[in-house]
Amino acid sequence: MSCVLGIDVGSSSAKVGLFALDGRVISITSRSYPTFEPRPGFKEQDPELWWKAVVEGIRTIISNVPQEEILALGASGHISSLTFVDKSGKALRPAISFQDQRAVVELDELNSRFSREDLAGCLGIDLPPAPTWPMPRLLWFKRHEPSTLQDSYCFLQAKDFMNLRLTGEFASDVSSNKGLTDFATNQFAEGLLSAFDLPSHLFPRLYRPEEIIGEVSKQAASQTGLPAGLPVVTGWNDLNACALGSGVFQEGDAFNLTGTSEHIGVVTGSRHQSPGLICAPFLAGRNLFYGVTCAGGGSLAWFAKAFGHEIDQLLALADGIPLGSDLLYFLPYIEGERSPIWDPSAQGTFCGIRSCHAAGHFVRAILEGVAYGLWQIFELVERSAETINDPLVISGGAARIRLWNQIKADLVARTVAVPANPDVGVLGAAMLAAVATGHYESCEAASRGMARVEERFFPAPERTAQYRKLYSLYCQLYPTLRTWFEQIDEQRHKLRRLP
Repeated sequence: MSCVLGIDVGSSSAKVGLFALDGRVISITSRSYPTFEPRPGFKEQDPELWWKAVVEGIRTIISNVPQEEILALGASGHISSLTFVDKSGKALRPAISFQDQRAVVELDELNSRFSREDLAGCLGIDLPPAPTWPMPRLLWFKRHEPSTLQDSYCFLQAKDFMNLRLTGEFASDVSSNKGLTDFATNQFAEGLLSAFDLPSHLFPRLYRPEEIIGEVSKQAASQTGLPAGLPVVTGWNDLNACALGSGVFQEGDAFNLTGTSEHIGVVTGSRHQSPGLICAPFLAGRNLFYGVTCAGGGSLAWFAKAFGHEIDQLLALADGIPLGSDLLYFLPYIEGERSPIWDPSAQGTFCGIRSCHAAGHFVRAILEGVAYGLWQIFELVERSAETINDPLVISGGAARIRLWNQIKADLVARTVAVPANPDVGVLGAAMLAAVATGHYESCEAASRGMARVEERFFPAPERTAQYRKLYSLYCQLYPTLRTWFEQIDEQRHKLRRLP
C-alpha cells in the first residue's frame, strides 16, 4: 500500500505518522521534549531534542513498512521559534519558544520606527503587535547576543530544522515566517529588514509548502531508516497544516485548533481587519481569519504538573462539577495573552474562590476559562465574516477531551465536529507530500480526500443561555484587573534584574 509520511514538530512533542492516500492512519507516534526557562519569561527548547524525537518516531512507525511504499515526506511545526544554525546545520544555541516574552523592549523599538499601518504595508498583512513575533526577537539578539547573528549561517523554524537534517537544504515557506515576510511578494520584507540592518544571509530560501526541496540524504537515511532519495517537501506552519488536515478549506469553514495554545477562526475569501485578530493567506483566494491564545491545553497541563496529577485524573474530578464551576472563574493568561487583548503583562488568575470549591471546580474552571477566551475571539470573527458554516471543527490533543468539546459547543452555540484523527498537523503535512507527488491535484483535493469527521457534539439551548450569563461576568475580569496586572509585571521585571 502506497503511503505518505508526516511530521509535526509541536511545542511540547513531535508526532510522526504514516497515512494511506485516502487519509487512513497506518501508524502514528509521539515523543515529548521539555521547555526550559533559564530566566522568568524566557522559554527555550533544544533543537537536538526535536530531532531525536523525530528520529525515534520515524524508526518506530516505518519498522514494518516496505521502504518502496513510502512516497514522500512533509513536515509542519510551531513558528516564531527561531533556530540559529551554522553552515553545517548545527544549532548554535537553544531555540526560542513561541511563548517567550523577552522582546518587550524591542517591540517598543519596532513600534517607534513603524506604525501599525506602515508595518502592514511591509508585510502584506496586519499583525497585532506582540513580543512573540520574530522581528522583535531578532532585534533582541542584535542587542543582547550579536555574536549569535554574526556566527549564524541562517535561522530556521522548527520544521525547517527537521528538513535541514533530512536533506541538507536551508529552506522555509512564506507563511511560517509571518512577521518577516511580505505576502504581496512572497519574499522576505526587504524594507523592514533593511531598516534594522539585519544581514541578508540570515534568511533561508522560500518555497511553496507543497514544493519538493530535496531528498533524504544518505546520512539522514542511516539515522532514520528512511530510504535515501525519498522526496521531502517544504511543509507549512502548524496552523495552516492543521486546518488542511481538519478538512477546513472552503469559505465559511470554522476551526478550533487545540494544543499548548489555541487558534479559532474561519476560512474566508475576503481580507478582514479586526482589532486583536489576524487575517493571513491560506490557499489560493482564501485566508484564515482567526485569533490565537497563549495557553489553551497549556493551562490544563500546567495545573496537572503543578499539583502532581495526571490529566485523566483531573478530568474525572471535573466531570461531577456543575456548569459554571459554582462561580469559580479562571483567566487563562499564564503566559500573558495574545488574542484578543495582546497583553504580555496579563496574568493567569482564579477569581471567586470560596471554601465550597474542591479540586474538580478548579479543573472545570480551567476548561471553561479557556472556552470563554475562545468565545471572545469567535464573537469578533462572527461580526466580520460573511459566512460561517456548521460545524466548528475541533482538532488537536484537547479534541480528545469530550467534556471540553461539549463546553465549547454549548458556549459557542454551534455543532462541534471532531476528526477521526485529531492529530491533524501531522496529517496536513502528509497531505502536502501527497500533493507534491501528484496523487492529488491540489491541497483542497487532498484535504477533501484524506480528512474525515468521526464524532459530533451538539449545543443545548438551556446550557448556552446559562453560559452566556456567566460569560458576561468573565468579560469584566480583565478590564478590572488590567492595572494590577501591569503593576505585578513591573515588579516581576524588577526582581529579574536582582543578582
